[in-house]
Amino acid sequence: MAALIKKRALAEYSEVVQERAQPLKQIRLIKKVVSSAVQLNLQSATNSQEVLHILLKFEESLPIDEDSLSGVLRELFDHFPREKEAMVRCKIAMVIKELAYIPSFKYDLYTDEILSLLKTEKSHRVVSQLVDTLTVVGKSQYHNTEVQEKLLSSVFKLLSDSSHLVRSSCLDFLGKLGTTDCQHSRSHQPLQKILADHMYDIDSRVRRSAFNAVLNLHQRGIQVDLAMYDHCCRSLKDDYEDVRMAAIKLIWVLCHLYPESTVPVTDTCEEIRLVDDGFVKICNSINDFSMKVRKEAASLLGSLHLVSPKFLEQTLDKKLMSNMRRKRTAHERARENYMSGEWSTGKIWADDAPKEALDPDNISLMNSGACGAFVHGLEDEYLEVRNAALDSLCELSVNSPSFARLSQDCIIDMFNDEIESVRLNAINSIRKVSAHLELREDQLDIILGVLQDFSGTIRESLREMLGHMKLATSSCLNNCVMELLENLKRYPQDKVSIWKCMKKLGENVPNLTLSLAPDLLCIQPYFSTPEPDIEDPAYLSILVLVFNAAARIPTLLPMFSEYVWRHYSYLRKSIPDLVAPLSHPSSQFVVESEVSSDATEDMTTFFNQTSARLETLSRLEDSVAQNLLKMTLKDLDHVSKLGTKFSDSAEFMHKFVQCQLMLSQVVSKTIHFFCEMSTSDSLMSSLDKVLLMTEELEKLFLGVGVSELSLVHQTRLKASAVMLTLVLCRCDEAESSQACRNFLQMMQHVQKFLTINDATLDRFLSELFSKLDGVEDVKPVVLHKLVQNDMSLMQPQALHISNRLCKVEVIIHEPTKTSDNPLKFTAGLTAALPLHASINNIQDVSCIRALVKYPDLETQLVKLNFNDFRKLGPLRYNLVTNVILSHRLWSEPCHVEVSLVLCTEPGYQPISSSNKSGLFTLQLSKPVTVLVATKPIKC
Repeated sequence: MAALIKKRALAEYSEVVQERAQPLKQIRLIKKVVSSAVQLNLQSATNSQEVLHILLKFEESLPIDEDSLSGVLRELFDHFPREKEAMVRCKIAMVIKELAYIPSFKYDLYTDEILSLLKTEKSHRVVSQLVDTLTVVGKSQYHNTEVQEKLLSSVFKLLSDSSHLVRSSCLDFLGKLGTTDCQHSRSHQPLQKILADHMYDIDSRVRRSAFNAVLNLHQRGIQVDLAMYDHCCRSLKDDYEDVRMAAIKLIWVLCHLYPESTVPVTDTCEEIRLVDDGFVKICNSINDFSMKVRKEAASLLGSLHLVSPKFLEQTLDKKLMSNMRRKRTAHERARENYMSGEWSTGKIWADDAPKEALDPDNISLMNSGACGAFVHGLEDEYLEVRNAALDSLCELSVNSPSFARLSQDCIIDMFNDEIESVRLNAINSIRKVSAHLELREDQLDIILGVLQDFSGTIRESLREMLGHMKLATSSCLNNCVMELLENLKRYPQDKVSIWKCMKKLGENVPNLTLSLAPDLLCIQPYFSTPEPDIEDPAYLSILVLVFNAAARIPTLLPMFSEYVWRHYSYLRKSIPDLVAPLSHPSSQFVVESEVSSDATEDMTTFFNQTSARLETLSRLEDSVAQNLLKMTLKDLDHVSKLGTKFSDSAEFMHKFVQCQLMLSQVVSKTIHFFCEMSTSDSLMSSLDKVLLMTEELEKLFLGVGVSELSLVHQTRLKASAVMLTLVLCRCDEAESSQACRNFLQMMQHVQKFLTINDATLDRFLSELFSKLDGVEDVKPVVLHKLVQNDMSLMQPQALHISNRLCKVEVIIHEPTKTSDNPLKFTAGLTAALPLHASINNIQDVSCIRALVKYPDLETQLVKLNFNDFRKLGPLRYNLVTNVILSHRLWSEPCHVEVSLVLCTEPGYQPISSSNKSGLFTLQLSKPVTVLVATKPIKC
């Protein structure tokens, strides 16, 4: 049979050779179809309503071709003076403004026409729109002095218009195009003086435009005069919220421009720094009746870092009066008890002594300046204001340790807010200033109460915050540990987060851990205690705390009993990222340590020797080369399982060598048993595995260099070439032509990549590129013969790893191991399976899917919600989501496998018909089995 197929193949090749010569290809120039010119045809409209309809329809087709621009503009300018309706003229001016953004717009020609229309126009709305059009024109001709003077002269004349629309548009023009040199032609006033005068306009919208114009000048780099500060302070009492908001922004700008300048204090002869006075003014705006103003004021306070400490500390000073006397807060009473250090007797000496007589007329309840600004902001009824106040309070606390200690109580009080986002913001704020703080016992009680929160994000953030905090006493640490253990019972799915918190607590407060270690480990000086269960999550949490504290304080090491050291050895191998390396006093236990520099040199030498060994493959016979590849695979597999920082690099090289071995074996079998159906299916399966591994090498590893990536692309192209020869032997003409087109497309993509990066080519690819260079239309038979003749040139390639690589790492925390209690749901309906995983070393999480494999081998790819991914840091994510399960009725409970995969679409079409979708699912984690039982539908 094989001989018959070979004879037929040779016969086909002989027929191809005997074909007559094909005529030379003629180059045909394809001329681009010229689109018809766009015409408005406004003359066909019988009334203004039809003109407006034509303009609205034309506006939807913008932008237009540059060739049609002049004709359209000419028609618009001609129709403008004939139109009687002001609404339609306003629309024409708006369309001209949109057309002015097109590059071929002739500004020198059309600017004069717009100015002529502006002089004759009577409608205020149309004039305002024409000024907006001139603003666009002026931006494009900013360096044309003649055009700028002409535009400014016209705009200055319109500033005295009776309509607020015209005045607002003119002020907007001056803010975007005005300069310090320009001045009014009649009054000869400078620009900023003109803008300051309009800050007292009778119309509030004009006043707002005047402030925004000054802000635009500042954004353009023009220095704002110090005299603007007085105008801003007066406008803080304006009855329009947009004016007050713009005034606050301008005060903030001036505080950064002139922080050390002095301004007089109201009703006194004293002077203070402008940044302090501006800070006080903005603090007063936190009591504004408009939510927008309060939010803006609260958000601007945080960036004023040059404020004096006395003004800064006043923002937290809010006094409560009871019976005409100041009432102490609960935090102040708790602080006094903590500082006294005495046992409470229930009675305070002289607490019933008579108080001094107070005159109610002499008591003033009026808070002034910055007093209580942040307290009011944190107690605001709107969450936007509270969040803005928290952000500013955190930013100021980071730059001032003393202010951070004062604001500590205020931020901790926000842990009890009713809005989740506010609570989360407060937790993150405390974590950011943790370097300046120390938690007292009364503060810790409030914090630990939040551990019972239903939101997993809140609990996760709170534990991360606790790991960064410093605790005042050993009692605080004991309460924290006990509450975390109680939290572990209530939320067992949070055990990894709790272990991480214990690890950080042991590193931050090792001295307090030392005092609690005998109680935590149940150490008795006279009796031997039973060995706890290492599988108990609570005991494991205690060990993580103590072991990380022992790394900082070696005094803890003699306290450890024999079984504690055995447990340490087990945990060091099972969860090395949570247990610090320790040195045992005796040599009875071997304790792992960090990889030394000698080990690093040894691993580098190993990789170099492996690469040098692979370079000799081209000079060996196929059988000897394959045996050498198998030996290399064993060495790399051993190194990849050592768990060192070189494991990912070893795994990368292992997969690459495995691709070379499988490809070499497939090539040998293809040459000897060409087109035999008995071996064709197995060879196609091996080639599919090679293509899948090349995708893993490209997508699952970070730090891959251009040289390594070039070898991966060459391996993929060679595997596709061998696959093409097998496909052409078993497919019809249509499928063969499609497979050839897909292969040529892939070859062009790889050739372009290799040429750009100046990569060294394999002998097979070099011959293939040279023979197909310049050939446009290649028939399947010819391509088949080329690949088959040069297939013997394929040789395994050597890989040199230049960087230390990192692989995508996914750890599924929930669901855990198989439980005896199955997840039950009604057949045909759905059930939610909680999924919690940690993802490291990944750039884009949008391609991650959940793969569900049912007992009948049916698989489902579940798309995950992007909001369920919480970013922990660079290339680190935490996934908490629900996977929806649904299936038919089963006779008994069965196991369902759940895993996370990376779905990727390569930049080429598949060669084989077995992968028509071209979608690769790369396994990111080992499948987790879940016992599931379906219930029958109740009638």
